[in-house]
Amino acid sequence: MEAGAQTEVQDRLKKLVDRIQGLPTLPAMLNNINKMMLNPRTSAKEVAQLISSDPSITSKVLRVVNSSFYGFPNRITTVTHAIVILGFNTIKSIVLSSTIFDVFRKEVRGGFDRQEFWKHSIGCGAAAKVLARRLGFPTLEEIFIAGLLHDVGKIVMDQFLHERFAEVLDMVRTRNCLIVEAEEKTLGITHSDVGAWLFEKWNLSKGLVETTRCHHNPALAGENAKPAAIIHFADILVRALRFGSGGDQKIPQVSDAAWSQLGLDPGQFDPLLAEVGEEIERAMIFLDFIK
Repeated sequence: MEAGAQTEVQDRLKKLVDRIQGLPTLPAMLNNINKMMLNPRTSAKEVAQLISSDPSITSKVLRVVNSSFYGFPNRITTVTHAIVILGFNTIKSIVLSSTIFDVFRKEVRGGFDRQEFWKHSIGCGAAAKVLARRLGFPTLEEIFIAGLLHDVGKIVMDQFLHERFAEVLDMVRTRNCLIVEAEEKTLGITHSDVGAWLFEKWNLSKGLVETTRCHHNPALAGENAKPAAIIHFADILVRALRFGSGGDQKIPQVSDAAWSQLGLDPGQFDPLLAEVGEEIERAMIFLDFIK
C-alpha cells in the first residue's frame, strides 16, 4: 500500500475509532504479566503467584494445560508446574486468550453470531499451528494466538460501532460478498485495521499487530510476511472446512505472495486437512472460555 493510501486509511480509522466509547484497556492481569516478562529475573513462581491471585484465570489455565490440546500424560496441578512445563509464552497466550474472551463477552443483539465467530477463530488458530509445525516455524504458540485473534476487529466493531457494522453485515447478505469487501465499501477500513489498532493500543507484540493488520494481504507484513501468510492460509482452510463463521459464506482466493511464502505441496492437502481437523477438535477446549 502506498504511503498516501495508508495515511488515508489511518485517517478514516482514527475518525471511526474516535466514536468508540468505553473501549476497555488491556486487562490488569495481562498488563502485569507483560511487565514481569520484560524482567529477565522474573521466576516461574512469581508469575504463578500473580496468575493464582485470580481463581477464574487459574482454573482456565489448568483446564487447558490438562486437555488433549497439549497432551501431557501426567496431570498438572499447579500454575508453577504449568509454567515450568510449557514456558512463560504459552501461559501468557492462554491468559491473553481467556482475558480477551472476557473483555468481549457482551452479546450484542443483531446478525453477528458470536459463537460461530469464536469457533472460526479457534479453528484458524489450530490450523495455523498445524501449518507452522509442518513448515518448521519456531513459535507455534504465538502463531496459534495470532490465528485465534486475527479477526478480533469484527468483535470491536460489532460491540462498539454496532449500527455501522450492521450495515456491513447487511451488504454481505444482499451482495453475497466477503465481509472484508463490505467493510471497505461501507466504512473505508476493515476489521484488520481495527484489530491492529487495538493491539497497538494495548502494546502487544509487533508480530501480533502486523499479522492482524495484514492477514488478507501478507505481502504488506514486512518481516512478519511468513506468519501473516500462515494466518491467511489457515483462515482459508477453516472457511473451506465450513467450521464456524467469520461473518460471510465466501472462501477468499489464496494470495500469490502467501502461496510463495508457504511453498506447500498440493499433493499433501488431504493429510493436511485431516491434521487440521484433529487439531481443531483438540482446540475446542478454548470454547469453554466464552461460556
